[in-house]
Amino acid sequence: MPRRIEQSFVRTLDPATALALGRYGTRLATLALRQNSVDLLRRSVLATGLARCLASNDDRDIMVALAVPWIVAQQLGTSPAEAFATVSATLPEGPAARLVQAFGVRTDITLEASGWELVTTADGPDFRPVP
Repeated sequence: MPRRIEQSFVRTLDPATALALGRYGTRLATLALRQNSVDLLRRSVLATGLARCLASNDDRDIMVALAVPWIVAQQLGTSPAEAFATVSATLPEGPAARLVQAFGVRTDITLEASGWELVTTADGPDFRPVP
């Protein structure tokens, strides 16, 4: 079983890193879909969860970001609940871990409702915010 990230480690990160982690999480979800990789999918959820640890903004912002890896999990044929639970167990105990766990078990997630769309590019599938 993976080790839980210590809150003391999270405190060493600059809070400004939250934005970069959020963007990285979305990018990794795209790469996970393109490469059919559950490992990259889990890293996507981890980056997004760590972003929530650093910036305790409105949880809805994080849920919008988590929608992309949730959809990718389905497209890869893996259970979003299982993938998100695996990552949740590695996040520091607290609100971010609980949010990731709870989001993974939802069954009402759609890209449209979360403000995303799946597009085809020369490099393969990609996600973008709905204009």
